[in-house]
Amino acid sequence: MQKAVLRVGWGNERERKRAMKMISGYQGIQSVAVDLDNKKVTVIGDMDPVYLAENLRKRFDTAIEYVGPKETPTRPEARTEQANPDTNVNIPTNPYPENVAPPYHPHPYPPYHNPAYPFPSYPYYPFY
Repeated sequence: MQKAVLRVGWGNERERKRAMKMISGYQGIQSVAVDLDNKKVTVIGDMDPVYLAENLRKRFDTAIEYVGPKETPTRPEARTEQANPDTNVNIPTNPYPENVAPPYHPHPYPPYHNPAYPFPSYPYYPFY
């Protein structure tokens, strides 16, 4: 996973949307952040930032500002306290008690066939 900061020279809102659409369409990109004041795009994910910049250069003035690993947040120390198990908890053995309806099924009954309209065993041609 890596982080890339690209300076993209878009001129207006339409070009910014087009650049964002181009960037977000690449495979392996997890997040995209835009700094509108400095015209910078921060991309995080498993991608080739050089390939991304080359394709953006076809339409926009693009420069790579930074390429490096994504900063991983420091983890706090693991707690050594353990939760006390409560032995007085009643766990129901029946998942559907008598006062609760069973889950809904879309077809609770078998398909109904009306014998007044039997299924023809031969193709129906009305002009015989």
